[in-house]
Amino acid sequence: MLTSRSSTAASSPPSSPVFAESEEDEERLNRSKTEEKAKKKSLADQYPPGIPRITRLGKCTYGINTGPLPDDGVDWAKLSVAVLKEQLAMRNMPDDGKKADLVERLTNVKTYKPDTVRVREPAPEADAFGPISQLLSSKGERRSWISPDEKGHINSVKKAMQEPMHILKLAAYGLHDQYGGPKSISLSLRGSTETYGVTIATQTSCDCTSFRFRPGSNCKHIIYVLTHVLRAPAELLPQRTLFAEELSKLIDNAPKVRFTPAEVSSNPALSNGVPKPKDGKSCPVCYKDLGEQQAVCCAKCGHSAHSSCFAVYSVQLAGWGLNCPVCQNDWAAAAV
Repeated sequence: MLTSRSSTAASSPPSSPVFAESEEDEERLNRSKTEEKAKKKSLADQYPPGIPRITRLGKCTYGINTGPLPDDGVDWAKLSVAVLKEQLAMRNMPDDGKKADLVERLTNVKTYKPDTVRVREPAPEADAFGPISQLLSSKGERRSWISPDEKGHINSVKKAMQEPMHILKLAAYGLHDQYGGPKSISLSLRGSTETYGVTIATQTSCDCTSFRFRPGSNCKHIIYVLTHVLRAPAELLPQRTLFAEELSKLIDNAPKVRFTPAEVSSNPALSNGVPKPKDGKSCPVCYKDLGEQQAVCCAKCGHSAHSSCFAVYSVQLAGWGLNCPVCQNDWAAAAV
């Protein structure tokens, strides 16, 4: 009986739902691959056959019939949106908007100026920063250079300048590593929904998903720290590699906003409780200008912070003991 049942099972096709689902998945995968091939083929077929495509544009080299169309002699309005977007991407130009916008960009490609965004002015001491070497430092350090005009970087800068962010803790500021290497800073930064660890060293790092999965330039959190905390020149904002000399200059020249307990104990002005002028000062939580916004003042050191920023700071550090972000003493609000 056992032999008879085995031979029957072997000769009959499987009827288990598991096998059926597996076959359906395989069919779905094959269909997806076929559609993808057809899509690629159809995009190539959308190009005008009478216009040869160039094989070199800037630093990029392309194969036969895979590169950009020439800037002149092309009626861009007759091409499909898919082709227009591919041509814009090859030129590192934005591909958003309606078809008329895409056509206009390609028609005026020779006079096109990359999108720019204004970043915070460097610290006054940055005038002595000196020229910035792109690929090779005077000490032989090397890096890949990211242009400040790169499209992805511009988008990150816009977010860094527009979105509210708050510095919660400075884990280390201006310290050398255990081998006496270059200075660095590490801090926790609160974004719109999450808190991230950011390090500014010879290799910048952030534990957000954008930094991990989007290679190239820095994420918005690192850019925020570079521009608001360290007041770095715009050319350095996208660079994931900083030369040791650049790093030292950034940390040494950055405006002093928070102080260590040792610095507080050696400076009577940081413990006399006298309210300090807010003109030209930065909020110790967001590191932006205090301006005329509503503020709270520390009864110990007399320094102020934006009320809205301090509210975020106090909520995020609840349970750890609330200290003044400037002098690190137990928080007590001054009656101002």
